[in-house]
Amino acid sequence: MKFSWKVFISSIIVTALAFGLGGTLMISSLFQGMLDQEIQMAIQENRYLCFSFQTAVNSLSGDETLRPAAIVAQLEKASISKNTQMNITRASGVSFLDGQDFARGIEVNQRASRVVRDENGIAYVQVVSYFFIDNTDYYLENITDISAVYQMREQYVLLYRWILLAVVGIASLLMGVLTHFLTRPLKRLTATAQEIAAGSFSTRAQDGGSDEIGTLTRAFNSMAEVVEEKIYVLEETARQREDFVASFAHELKTPLTSIIGYADMLRSYDMDAADRYTAANYIFSEGKRLESLSLHLLDLIVLHKQDFPLEKVNSSSFFREAVQILQPLLQKYQQRLEVTVQPALLLLEPSLLKTLVYNLIDNACKASPENGRILLTGRRDEDAGYTLSVQDFGRGIPKEEIPHIIEPFYMVDKSRARSQNGAGIGLALCQEIAAIHGGSLHIESTLGEGTCVSLPLKEAEPDENHESFENPEN
Repeated sequence: MKFSWKVFISSIIVTALAFGLGGTLMISSLFQGMLDQEIQMAIQENRYLCFSFQTAVNSLSGDETLRPAAIVAQLEKASISKNTQMNITRASGVSFLDGQDFARGIEVNQRASRVVRDENGIAYVQVVSYFFIDNTDYYLENITDISAVYQMREQYVLLYRWILLAVVGIASLLMGVLTHFLTRPLKRLTATAQEIAAGSFSTRAQDGGSDEIGTLTRAFNSMAEVVEEKIYVLEETARQREDFVASFAHELKTPLTSIIGYADMLRSYDMDAADRYTAANYIFSEGKRLESLSLHLLDLIVLHKQDFPLEKVNSSSFFREAVQILQPLLQKYQQRLEVTVQPALLLLEPSLLKTLVYNLIDNACKASPENGRILLTGRRDEDAGYTLSVQDFGRGIPKEEIPHIIEPFYMVDKSRARSQNGAGIGLALCQEIAAIHGGSLHIESTLGEGTCVSLPLKEAEPDENHESFENPEN
């Protein structure tokens, strides 16, 4: 059953029950009030008859046996109601009390009353009083027809039934309209959910206002945004994996093809020394590239599966050791390294961060012309904390390429990278190392002007004097 129908039916049931119960209580209260009024009137009439009878007995003379009958005849002709019947009986000869236990045992000058209905459904109020006059006990009974009260109740009940039907009918129309408008935001929300389920992840529900449905709509939109982001991440991850597999297969295929080809030439043909050297050199070069590729892939796998504790390291000592490791690389590419370091106590994993610096400097050397200049900087910033950066003044990177260069096997200039034994994994490795240190690489580059790669590092509470650092000769 639809929610709108549940709301509609529940509202009609509650309305009918509330109105019916309220009307029933009101009619019952009104009927009881009228009945109590009739009973009180009958009791008052009984008092009047008793008083009149006592007065008449005291004022008449003659035969004592005739006095009550004569008085009753006079009283019946007096102002007694047409709906009232009266009976006066000596206590010694009482007969109407048989089967009427409600009046037995009443005391002198007391009364008992009840409401009875006969076999025809006619209702009466019966009042009996007991009194003593001239050494004689009397019972005075008066019976009043109150059928009109019950008839009026039946009329009220019948009228209220019609009123209840009219109220339920009007309430049904109003609740149908209200339910339509109240559930319309939910219908829109359902339609939006169906569109999202069909693949339209950018669809959003219309804001439903400040009530609970509006809050639900905003929560739904927030959930849809998160789902869209997660879907995008999953799609991007799947794409990167596909690209990784394709690139890995390609990177393996090219050197293996060269190795197999030149090895087959050496095996199949009788070549002179120069040609044999050329073929062997190609095999050695491609073998080294495969070795570099396998080592970088191994590093990526290790970084994904291990936790590395961070140590407190003096920045001056760290950069001094890093520069010493970089000297062969700088000499190979004939580059000049300028180092500027502000002393600080850093939280880092020294061997991994040295690998990061080595890869960044290696990329800077490959992107710079001969006798170029590379800046290695460690500085403290009040907003960003301590930042390590490597800057070159070489070819630069196109802006559209920057978001992709940290992906494995992605190379801006593939022919140049392969000629320098590159596989496009260095920056992906650096990004993993940056994540281990709680940050990520920030890359700024201008085509033809150079590239700056920076990484924020965490500082530790100082517990010893920092060593001074002087730039080494390049």
